[in-house]
Order: sequence, then C-alpha cells, then structure tokens
Amino acid sequence: MIRHMLFLLPLVATACAPVPMTPERAARQCRAEASQADGISGSVGAGVSNRGSFGTGSITITNRVFNPQTEAEFVADCIARRMEGRPEPTTFGVSIGGRT
Repeated sequence: MIRHMLFLLPLVATACAPVPMTPERAARQCRAEASQADGISGSVGAGVSNRGSFGTGSITITNRVFNPQTEAEFVADCIARRMEGRPEPTTFGVSIGGRT
C-alpha cells in the first residue's frame, strides 16, 4: 500500500504544478480582458420567462477611463506584463445594473 502511495506522489505533485506562461496563453487571457481597455463596458439583455418578458442592463466604469488604451495597446502591454511575471495594475471602478 505504501509503495503504491509513493508511486502516486510524483504524479500528484506534477498535476498541481503551475502551468508555465507561454505567449499564446498570455494572448488568450489578455484578449478576454481587452473589453475593459478604455475603462467602460456594458451589457444589455432581454428575454422571456414564466413571469413574462424582462430586460437587463449594466455598465461598468473603471479608473482606466482616465488613461484609455486601444485594445491592441492593452493586449500588447498585458502580454508583456504576464510574460515578465509582473502583477496586474490595481483597477477600481463601479458597476451599475438593473433588471425590469
């Protein structure tokens, strides 16, 4: 039994190891965040449920509105930051949303 556990230990440790950052992985993650490059994002939705029709909407404004970037600039900066291992800059903002 102990011999089997010792055999599985390296496999478990390997499975928990962090995945190294590659340029492709960094680009994929950064493109997902690029909608906030200019500091403003929002969403609108509509649907029908068993209670009738409804609509939703929200807007998010962050401190990036004071230093907006194009999506291409944001992605390039983000990829460089992730590849160098630097932390994300502190971002704060407000979200307002509602449902009718």
